Amino acid sequence: MSNRNTLTEQDVVRWLQHQPDFFVRHPKLLDLMTLPHNTGAHSLIEIQVARLRKENSELKSRLKTFAGIAGENERLMHRLHQLTLDVMSSRCAEDFFAQLFARLQRDFDVTAVRLHLLSGSDDPGKVSEISVHPSALPDWMGNLLERQKIEFGRLTRAKLELLFPERHKDISSVALVPVGQHGLLALGSDSTDRFQPHMGTLFLELLGKSVEFRLAQLKDNSARKHA
Repeated sequence: MSNRNTLTEQDVVRWLQHQPDFFVRHPKLLDLMTLPHNTGAHSLIEIQVARLRKENSELKSRLKTFAGIAGENERLMHRLHQLTLDVMSSRCAEDFFAQLFARLQRDFDVTAVRLHLLSGSDDPGKVSEISVHPSALPDWMGNLLERQKIEFGRLTRAKLELLFPERHKDISSVALVPVGQHGLLALGSDSTDRFQPHMGTLFLELLGKSVEFRLAQLKDNSARKHA
């Protein structure tokens, strides 16, 4: 602590922080202290209680938010599980993807879906929501596939035009899901709040794995036919 001539308010604060029982040992000093009355608290204990109540209220609010997120995630997992059971039974890859895309739009509040496959991928059939890129992908898309990381947010008009050729004007936020080394699944929404950077990725990771598994099956079946 500084000497008496240079003692500051912060010096007193720091000293009291290391002496939590100071006012217990010197209770008469409380009679000399001026405490705010506009808060409705007239003693140190009441002030502490008021602060604890405020902190408790904030914690309850945060727990409620977390519980809501957990509940929503659980509902998403159940819906994804049911979706997977429904579409995985499709023998034809064309039917699988057509059903998958339709269900994503209907049941998961998605405005547009598009699967972008790399050149050389096996053709899953004539599904309007699938694009096969015969040449190299744009750098930004190639980098995303290389990182194998899901990305959310708002994109430039040029990127939206590439991802959703017919629906780009309707899209305000996007989720980009790498599908192994096969390509990229793009989900678009007309709401700017639907896909945001802070969102959890588990649901989309599982969705991507389901699509990757079906594409791998398609490739294996094609290899056996040409063996």
